Amino acid sequence: MKRYSKKEPQVFLWVLLPYIFFFNWLIFGSCMFTSFSIFARLLAFSCVYLFLVYFVFGLAAMLIQKRFPDAGDMFRRIAIMLPMFYVMNAIAFSLLIFVYKEWQMASCPPRAGMLPWAIVYACIMSTIITFINEGVANWDAWKASLTETERLKNVYQRSRLLSLRGQINPHFLFNCFNTLSGLIQEDNAKAEIFLDEMTKVHRYILRSGDQFLTSLETELKFARSYLYLAEERFGGAIQATIEVGEEACEKQLPPLSLQVILENIIHDNVMSKSEPLRIHISLKNDKQLLVVNTLHKKNLTAQMTADDGFENLEKKYQVLNADPIIVHEENGERSLLLPLFDKKEDAV
Repeated sequence: MKRYSKKEPQVFLWVLLPYIFFFNWLIFGSCMFTSFSIFARLLAFSCVYLFLVYFVFGLAAMLIQKRFPDAGDMFRRIAIMLPMFYVMNAIAFSLLIFVYKEWQMASCPPRAGMLPWAIVYACIMSTIITFINEGVANWDAWKASLTETERLKNVYQRSRLLSLRGQINPHFLFNCFNTLSGLIQEDNAKAEIFLDEMTKVHRYILRSGDQFLTSLETELKFARSYLYLAEERFGGAIQATIEVGEEACEKQLPPLSLQVILENIIHDNVMSKSEPLRIHISLKNDKQLLVVNTLHKKNLTAQMTADDGFENLEKKYQVLNADPIIVHEENGERSLLLPLFDKKEDAV
């Protein structure tokens, strides 16, 4: 439950104490200053009584705030609170005047005809205190939101550094050149195609660093080139298919998401021509990209950039206020659901 402002004790001290003092003066007039004993007795009883009343008001406010917790609901909350507080004020102060008369706590009787004015005064103060509490609560929420925004900015900056480290992964680059060197000796035509796909991959990597989102179509083009390089490197040990219709290509996702996912899959699994690593990319419910791969985990997996990259991708989705990435392993397969954004959606 969203709590009411933690500064309420300060509101009580700086607003209610003058309020109680003026209320007593309104009811008893100058009689309350006849002696220190009378003044102290009336003030002490009023403080205890009105503190209890204020506590009940606070509980009612918290229940309303629980029902309408959003910052945009502030005026709706106030519109419900104030009429309820006015009725509660009328009951509470009528009861207080009755207690003063019946118990005769001091030699100063309540002044006749002042109850309506006391209730009006109490309603005015309830209005002021309600607006103060709502203002303080929303100020605290704004500061918390600002702090969270700064934290997410820091996370995003860190994610960019991790992305950069993944982009210039020397192992991937070395393996590409090593494969290209072998193809040049064996098949010049294949070497030319490999070099073209390698160029596409690295051009996309270098251009996508400052983007929050990119189109699914662009990301899939990159994935096809990336998988081509991997298939040429590992031969028949990797078998990848992509089945995503053109109607979904306008969806968006963070750039290099598929590089992180594919790199993680290839890094974590054993593969061979007899037991190839199968990767299938498709769409689920037009809202998620589904990546399924066979599972043959390595016994010992070094902590490399593939693991850091996946953690980085999860943090990017957190920065973009999106649903989390879902990973499920069962029956020798791993399924990964990657949330997609609508093209016009402002994710940040």
